[in-house]
Amino acid sequence: MSAQTSTHQVVIIGAGMSGLCMGIKLRERGITDFVILEKSPQVGGTWYDNTYPGACCDVASVLYSYSFAPNPDWSHKFSPHNEIRAYFQRCAEEFGLLSHLRLSTEVDQAQWQEDAGLWEVKLANGEKLLTRSLVSGLGQLNVPNIPDFAGRDSFAGHSFHSARWDHDYDLSGKRVAVIGNAASALQFIPHIAKQVEQLHVYQRSANYVIKRNDRAYQDWEKWVFRNVPLAQKAVRAMIYLRGEWLFYPVLRNSSTWLLKQWEKWCKDYREEEVKDQELRDKLTPDYRLGCKRILISDDFFGAFVRDNVELVTSPITGMDEEGVRAEDGTDRPVDAIIYATGFNTSQMHSAVEFKGVNGLSLQDAWRDGAEAYRGVCTHGFPNFFMLYGPNTNLGSNSIIFMVERQVDYVVDCIDKLLSHELRAIDVNENVQMAYSERMQGELAQTVWVASCESWYKNAAGKVTNNWPRSTLAYRWHMRSPDFADFDMRV
Repeated sequence: MSAQTSTHQVVIIGAGMSGLCMGIKLRERGITDFVILEKSPQVGGTWYDNTYPGACCDVASVLYSYSFAPNPDWSHKFSPHNEIRAYFQRCAEEFGLLSHLRLSTEVDQAQWQEDAGLWEVKLANGEKLLTRSLVSGLGQLNVPNIPDFAGRDSFAGHSFHSARWDHDYDLSGKRVAVIGNAASALQFIPHIAKQVEQLHVYQRSANYVIKRNDRAYQDWEKWVFRNVPLAQKAVRAMIYLRGEWLFYPVLRNSSTWLLKQWEKWCKDYREEEVKDQELRDKLTPDYRLGCKRILISDDFFGAFVRDNVELVTSPITGMDEEGVRAEDGTDRPVDAIIYATGFNTSQMHSAVEFKGVNGLSLQDAWRDGAEAYRGVCTHGFPNFFMLYGPNTNLGSNSIIFMVERQVDYVVDCIDKLLSHELRAIDVNENVQMAYSERMQGELAQTVWVASCESWYKNAAGKVTNNWPRSTLAYRWHMRSPDFADFDMRV
């Protein structure tokens, strides 16, 4: 074997929240021959990439953390990105993952070798790794999306995507255009509005925004969390159940009363923050709550009442050397353009070229829309598992809850593969087809199929990202693999 080729029982791609959880649970099961490949120089995944001003999670920190690794020292109810990344770094250290990490290591391609029953993983540096099992922790939100506006490349100023924030560029006193006004923009707009000379925010559609009610934790609260662990678990449970009881029924189309109540809360908050009727109308959604991601903020609306901030609702027609052109006929010269245009979510796991049986690429297998059995595996890609894959995203709770269920399921599958010395374990094609049909039937009963554009569905309107039921239902759904659903080869 070449010195440039090594063989492992498991290769994990990505050292974000999912990949680290996978490594921790493999070690718990006694599977230690694994490596975690991470393209960035540090762990954290999206919390390493997204460092824009104000970046934080929209799930309370006591819930957006591993159930097996509580943190009593969160500074706020919704802690900033640097604390979240530091939390994952600490978990990597405390759970013995440092020796398994290969940082600054980018994966180009992974190809299934049928005869050997191995995946060949090709790195950007030319190195190759062989592995019995391959786990993708790339998730759904990792490839920034920048729309191909006419004349975009002719802009002579500075531009960048919010997920690749340029901290070396000083926005002070600059004229800035922000393209987009959803989850990321909602967090950084209030911060940069205080720095810039003029800010133009281009909005395609308004969002439902509820009050975050963030605050710093008091020292005594941290003391209680540290010395009475059940107290933090109780707070975590209350936040979790709030999502199950108050958010989920609205998304499931099962509670008209709750829907109207949430829409009223959003309306009351909007009216409290924005007194100007014309501006408030621009910030009022024209679709039902939940069709797009529901956003939370304490300062988003306040940014738009500033004299130096303009909300532009006229569609963008193109760009030129000086700035942005809109359908209203107004050219707005700017020094910088910040793209808050989200991620390429319909092309999940596209950052790496995965090739399965007979060289079929994952993107070709998903040409009609991404789908995976229980969100973790796809027929024709043996011994390959995904975390935070198709139809596992949420609109009502913490994705870490979902990922922990997936990790337990995948570890069971890998343990089966290794302990029984199988060459391949591949979900049965008919089982996957029946599962996908059932998923789409369930999704048809949710608000996500309503008439609005969202990153939850592809261009054809197929919802490829979200789980259609409660997280408690997902927990039961993922309690253990039924190996009768798989084709196993020795």
